[in-house]
Amino acid sequence: MKKPNDISKDELAEVFKAERPRLLRYACYRMAGSDDAEDVLQETFLKLHARLSDTENRQINDLPSYLFRTLANLCTKWQANASRIKTVPLDTRVDVADTAPDKQNEDDYKRIALLLKEIPDEQAEVIRLRIYGDNSFAQVAEILSLPLPTVKSRFLYGLEKLRRGMKN
Repeated sequence: MKKPNDISKDELAEVFKAERPRLLRYACYRMAGSDDAEDVLQETFLKLHARLSDTENRQINDLPSYLFRTLANLCTKWQANASRIKTVPLDTRVDVADTAPDKQNEDDYKRIALLLKEIPDEQAEVIRLRIYGDNSFAQVAEILSLPLPTVKSRFLYGLEKLRRGMKN
């Protein structure tokens, strides 16, 4: 295991660059648009960059998961500010890895966005990290600091609630 100061700033930049499309896609689903998503993503990089200069930090076992965890925490912090509390309709997402959605998909995205608001935040967050962040269940468990079975059950319960909501 590397200590945080064993990870060079160049290594951080390399991992950040490789993970940026997934991080941005996730941030766009959490924030009110691509501008806020870009801002919080930049803050994530700067926070970790500054952390590498601090010699009294604990070890980082998995840098990509740590990036997601930091990003998720900063998104929550930004959204806690009353002036920033907004929802992002899925049809306006910035998805750097995919092509623009067609009209049918846009309607589906809108429905899913509304349904995600109706389920518990813990379940919605697992679904966002798994699907929109393109993380494995193990990675989601690492990001949220939860046991793997808890992550899987939240995902299943959340999907079941989404399915019931889509039938209505």
